[in-house]
Amino acid sequence: MPVFDEYIGIDWTGALPARGIAIAWVRPDDGVVRLVPSPGRHWTRRAAMDWVGDRLLAHHQMGTRALVGIDCGFALPYVPGAGYLDGRAAGVDDLFALWDLVDTAAGTGPGADDFCGTPALADPRLGPSFWVAGRRPPHWTDAEGGGKRRRVELVAARTGVGTPVSVFNLASASKQVGKASLAGMRSLRYLKGRVGEGLAVWPAQAPLVTDGGAASVVTEIYPTLFRRRAHGLAKIRDWSAMAVALARLGCGLAGREADEGSHAGTVAPPAFDDHAGDAMIAAAGMMRWAVRDDVWAPKGLDTATARREGWIFGVTGDMSGDAEAVLRDGAAGGGT
Repeated sequence: MPVFDEYIGIDWTGALPARGIAIAWVRPDDGVVRLVPSPGRHWTRRAAMDWVGDRLLAHHQMGTRALVGIDCGFALPYVPGAGYLDGRAAGVDDLFALWDLVDTAAGTGPGADDFCGTPALADPRLGPSFWVAGRRPPHWTDAEGGGKRRRVELVAARTGVGTPVSVFNLASASKQVGKASLAGMRSLRYLKGRVGEGLAVWPAQAPLVTDGGAASVVTEIYPTLFRRRAHGLAKIRDWSAMAVALARLGCGLAGREADEGSHAGTVAPPAFDDHAGDAMIAAAGMMRWAVRDDVWAPKGLDTATARREGWIFGVTGDMSGDAEAVLRDGAAGGGT
């Protein structure tokens, strides 16, 4: 069971320009969740990855480690016998190679400097698999076996954790998961390249480094999982509700003004949106869930799936529909 010195929750976006990114962090020594203000009016994806990269490099130098959760799909579905993208991605056999493909396909298209992923859809290997706009295409199905959902998404639905939207969906105005995922893959590729061995991508890579160095970990998150446990399905947008929700996860909320001796850049804004709310609840939720052994060894996760499709942190069940009581019990210790 990995131990971390800091937990960083990131709510994500694939929009161009990027609006809706939020970052929050918490440390076990005080359990206080802090929202990180953006350096400008909004976070850009590059600025967010640079902030995280600087943080992780500092951890690596100090021999400490962080767990970073980002609310985006880390990979596309991998269908046995066909592979990624209905068999059009020959030779691409794990999520790291998939990141390379997406980055190459997007190239220098619009928003390249901020890791926009949608230009990749012009590539004939990627575009046909996505529902981009308009009515549901004839080939589209969310049903099991239809190739549009990853194993973890099916497990989440079967076990009552939630119903993550397919990463191939770009058509919904409110849930353009595909845009966020494609931009996320480009951004993760950049982050991994910058931090190197100081960062493991879970579950494709083991959360522990055995060569003497402590590695931080980045993982895919689904903030609804944590929010349901602490608050309910409704988004959190006010401080009083957030304080109650965080208390249920064993955490506190930073004051409206930075405490004496606190880190620079942690002053809480006078109000926050649902993106900030999800980042804060995710940071606290990760700290609470990370103490569970079953979170790091989900029943439904096998080695091939870990390497090719990734997994959502906190989903512990399998395709039988038998979920461990993560949603019911949260984690050992702390609030109820």
